[in-house]
Amino acid sequence: MRWGLLLFLFLLPYALGQTLRVLEAERLEIREEGGEEVYVLVGSPVRLEREGEALEAERVVYFRERRLLLLSGKVRYKDKEGRLIEAEELQVDLKDESFDAMEVRLEAEGLLLTGPLCQRAAGAILLQEGYATPCAPCGQEVPDYAFRAREIVLYPGDRVVARGVVLLVQERPILELPILLLFLSERRPRLEVGQDALGFYLKAALPYVAEFGLGYTLLHYYQGRGYGFGFDHFGVGEAKERYFFLHTPPDTFQYRGEYSLRRQEFSLSALLERDDTRERLSRFRLEALLPGIPRPSDWRFALRAEGFLDHDPSTPPPRTLQRLPEVEAQSPTLREGPFTLQGGLVLGRYLAETNPLNRSARALGPYGEAWRALVSHAETLALTPWPGASLQAENRFRGFYYTTQNPGGEYERQVDWTTTATFRQALGDLSLELAYRRSVQEGETPFRFDALPSRRTHQALLGLGYGQRPLFLGLRGGRDLEAGRYLPLEGEARLQEGAYAVRVAHQQGLEGEGPLETRAEAALTPFPFSLRAGLRYDHVRALFDPLLLQAAYALPGGSLNLTHRHGLNGEGPLDTGLTFSLREGVNAYTFQARRDWTRDTLGLLGQAILGPTSLALQVGLDPQALAYQAGLRFGLPPGPLWDLALSGRYQEGFRGTNLRLALTQALPEVGFRLAANLHLPEVGDPEVYLRDATFSGGAELWRPTPPDENGENAIPGLSFSGSLTYARRPDRPEGYSLSLRNFGPTLTFLGRENTKLHLSALLTQNLPGEPLKPRFLLVLDRCCWAMRVTVDARGGGFGLAFLYGGQAAGVLLSEEGVRLGGLP
Repeated sequence: MRWGLLLFLFLLPYALGQTLRVLEAERLEIREEGGEEVYVLVGSPVRLEREGEALEAERVVYFRERRLLLLSGKVRYKDKEGRLIEAEELQVDLKDESFDAMEVRLEAEGLLLTGPLCQRAAGAILLQEGYATPCAPCGQEVPDYAFRAREIVLYPGDRVVARGVVLLVQERPILELPILLLFLSERRPRLEVGQDALGFYLKAALPYVAEFGLGYTLLHYYQGRGYGFGFDHFGVGEAKERYFFLHTPPDTFQYRGEYSLRRQEFSLSALLERDDTRERLSRFRLEALLPGIPRPSDWRFALRAEGFLDHDPSTPPPRTLQRLPEVEAQSPTLREGPFTLQGGLVLGRYLAETNPLNRSARALGPYGEAWRALVSHAETLALTPWPGASLQAENRFRGFYYTTQNPGGEYERQVDWTTTATFRQALGDLSLELAYRRSVQEGETPFRFDALPSRRTHQALLGLGYGQRPLFLGLRGGRDLEAGRYLPLEGEARLQEGAYAVRVAHQQGLEGEGPLETRAEAALTPFPFSLRAGLRYDHVRALFDPLLLQAAYALPGGSLNLTHRHGLNGEGPLDTGLTFSLREGVNAYTFQARRDWTRDTLGLLGQAILGPTSLALQVGLDPQALAYQAGLRFGLPPGPLWDLALSGRYQEGFRGTNLRLALTQALPEVGFRLAANLHLPEVGDPEVYLRDATFSGGAELWRPTPPDENGENAIPGLSFSGSLTYARRPDRPEGYSLSLRNFGPTLTFLGRENTKLHLSALLTQNLPGEPLKPRFLLVLDRCCWAMRVTVDARGGGFGLAFLYGGQAAGVLLSEEGVRLGGLP
């Protein structure tokens, strides 16, 4: 029996707006204990759902007043972060999201944790006298390593902190530590030793935990070059904090400091970063907002700083905008009846590219400095003085004021000022409109980033209208107050009823110009047909614009459109276009044709999409030649997806013939893209040859076979990966060039308990002309830890790296661009 709906109606008003739904139960009891209503559900199991969380148990008890859930018997609880908690008993407090559990088994990001007592508070999960190992999903009979701890804290995200730790290897204690830090993502401690062309090196990332946060200490040593050091720190407080610093000899620095805190009252974000491997600059950015989450009625204040420090005077600095600093104050929208007011002020010192159109700015050079104040305000007024009348007015102003001076000694400024006012009056079928518009953009700026184009508009407008279906008449005129002349008088007549519409518009100059232009449009749309025509006559040039004729027919699932342009000044027909489209389920058909009568050309395009297959044909015909292109695509991702395209032209024989081929596949065992360009016989070159080809990705030729029960008959798997580019080069003696990037085979051997051994030989070089010098990689993958050995025959280097944690080998190999074989 399902009691989900009944229980949902009882619990919803008492769960602080959080939905608790019962998906499955066999029996429901409602009773009273100590003056409190109690609901008891029994099932095999009872299944509940709550805001992305899933709960299962054989027995569930809910106390309505205390908003408390008690679960017992094969309890399974999956929280919003995907962590699975299994326990014999679980108590959940719906008020603060906390819980208590006994005899717990917890799975999180490949890490298995167990303990007799577990609690959650403020999002963190605490296990007392806990045990943890990342090797449980690997199928190892005895975990390679694990640890016991007095307490283990699992923070939201990916951090685990343990205190009073005993490290276990093959379940044997080997070391005691007061504290231990784990990251459940790619940020794992690693150790790497090796030798490159300059000598021996050692790199280590050692974790630490402190009251103010946690992270890694970075220690590097380079033979003959010196020591490198740094840290990678993560804060654990309310703010988002990460501070990274690394110095490598002789004088290379990399650092990044990031801080972000957002509250209702204020918010603060800051960033400082430098990477000498790219550019010797320190870039910084700061923004402080008050309030942090503003409401429409709040005043808003901001402080911003943005710029860089140049550590290499020998190179020109970038010409990016710098704010050193910028402060902003903005008022809320103040309302008083129909009137609104809003204002703001931005004051700052800027370094930026100068304005090349400003003579005084050019004297500052390509990159200049100045202070600027930006004053802005906006006012609106909306009135309805009497029935049928409305008055709307708006004034917007932005003033830019700079500390730079023009050649006359005046301080430079820019103004963007727009004022509009409109009065409308309706008198039955008649309407009257009076409008005033003034818009000014003028002045000079030393900077390119805030330069405004010059514009000045000053007009007074008068409009009259009459409307009674199906007829509408309109007359509009005005005066240009800036130029001191009348604007052209615009008249319009529209007739619209049912499926037909006719519109005629005319412009008449009032300053002796006479008639300016006349437009006529007509439409007839009895469904499913649609016919339209448009014409314009330019009285000044005494010329017609091309007559535009359009016809359309609406099909079920498609359409048919015909367009024609015809010159009325003796040109005759100009161009004609036909478009047809139809869709039937997963199939679609398209056809386009265009005839250019003036150039005597014809273009045809047809396409058919038949489920996963599509065909396309494009033809262009002119008096000299016939150009063609045919395409075929079939297949569905992630399986093979083929693209074929044949192109060329016929002009006293086939010319420029070419066949393009592309094959894409994205399966786990085969993922690659292959593109090739094949030359076909043509006039003057009757040979067939490959112009160029590109391969990137990887493929598993065969999967590895694990050993049998006696440890024999294991067969290694073979895969290859990387990128290869071939190009035909008749100018070279070999006739071709070949470029390899991390290209080569990988042998994979499978052992017991998910043990894998990967051996790769990768080439990164250009052929022919260079001797083969591969880079060899040997990776031992024990699922919860991995070791990599690198031997570089090209650079004479050697390296050894160690990493622990789930899928560690994937992290190591991803740095080398290797595609793993033998993976599920």
